[in-house]
Amino acid sequence: MKVGGGLQTQCGIQSHAPLRPIHYLGSKLRIVNSICEVVGKIDPSGGPVCDLFAGSGTVSREFSTSRTVIAVDIQEYSRVLCSALLSAPDVSEDRVEAFVNKAVSSDHARQLCWAVQPAVTYEESCWREAEAGNLDPLCEFLERASIISFEQCASPFEDGMLGLALRETTRRLRKANLVDRPSAVTTRYFGGTYFSYRQASQIDQLLEAMASLPQSHRDVFLAAILSTVSEVVNTVGKQFAQPIRPRFPDGRPKPHLAERVARDRTMDVMSTFSSWISQYVTTECSRREHRVIRGDYVDVLDSLRGEVSIVYADPPYTRDHYSRYYHVLETLCVRDCPRISRVRINGSEQMSRGLYRTDRYQSPFCIKSKAPGAFSTLFAKVRCLDVPLVLSYSPFDKGTGARPRLMTIEDMKDLARGVFRHVESMPAGRVAHSKLNRSDMNKAISYGAETFLICQP
Repeated sequence: MKVGGGLQTQCGIQSHAPLRPIHYLGSKLRIVNSICEVVGKIDPSGGPVCDLFAGSGTVSREFSTSRTVIAVDIQEYSRVLCSALLSAPDVSEDRVEAFVNKAVSSDHARQLCWAVQPAVTYEESCWREAEAGNLDPLCEFLERASIISFEQCASPFEDGMLGLALRETTRRLRKANLVDRPSAVTTRYFGGTYFSYRQASQIDQLLEAMASLPQSHRDVFLAAILSTVSEVVNTVGKQFAQPIRPRFPDGRPKPHLAERVARDRTMDVMSTFSSWISQYVTTECSRREHRVIRGDYVDVLDSLRGEVSIVYADPPYTRDHYSRYYHVLETLCVRDCPRISRVRINGSEQMSRGLYRTDRYQSPFCIKSKAPGAFSTLFAKVRCLDVPLVLSYSPFDKGTGARPRLMTIEDMKDLARGVFRHVESMPAGRVAHSKLNRSDMNKAISYGAETFLICQP
């Protein structure tokens, strides 16, 4: 079930048709051709490339048209996406249809749908109230409808209609033996907050059905689930840093709240998944033997001697930990029941609004005191491989109000010159980063928004 999807670039190199698997902060999809061109100029041998912070996999996918790729990231969701983009198996339409049928008709699906019905019914009543002009029930639902928060925190609203719905849903989940098991992790942790309860249960049905797949097929099906989740999530910018705040600070519901919520939360998960799995299995993959590694950049670089001819790196540069934006995807990949971080607000301790994992990865590149050391280590480890390094960097213009960088380009060049023979910077052209449509991050669009730091041994 494969079809050709190649495009011809100006340089005559075969290129993939654009595919954005998830909404990704700082995505390089817009400049992926520029990245491949500069890597080709620095290393014309066409040898293997290490994509060191692979993220959503769009750069690795483009590299794969002309080179063997070793895609590296410390997050499991990235490993899944890169695996699907670089080496998706040949999947028949019958296999996809059988998978979806199993997902919606299994005993697990029937039990989960029964258990979540009280929450689904109450949520739909909130939408009807909102359509009639009463937004308060919907606002309360968006603010307080997490089952995991209801289970673990004292709830002042437990005798209200929402509390009754959550209590009955929790009772049914326990009766169906779906508590403290990954079989209902989306429903219990993220239902009501990031997705409608109907959507959350459908996501869990898809995840549970993956056990019926051969091991070689699981990454591509899971990648399609992640893409589906990224498309249907009900947040500003389709990321998972924070749930929607339905009210202004003075308590007034925000305008057009009902329309925005309904637009996302009425999307059908199963049909969206079917569309995504079709895209993955009909995407042309190269026949090279690519590798995808989940690991820390230090450990991986120590293991690559003699395996690559160039390294491409796109580490973060601001205080924004990427794991904050994709923690839901990570949880769905590892399928556990994580502990949720807690915060103290007005003297009382409560779960974080974003329902972040306590073990959420904290990159040293995003910590001011650790960033210089992280870049120094990166430069030194690549230098030990005796290959060039191309590093993507987005400069900081103080006049734009954009997120400050933890390192300036000049500071990074000084660090690199300590180990590399030749270091230069090169603008990538008129490009601008995706900021996930978040108004608080769209301070300005800089069309000189990307610079390549080129380091040669």
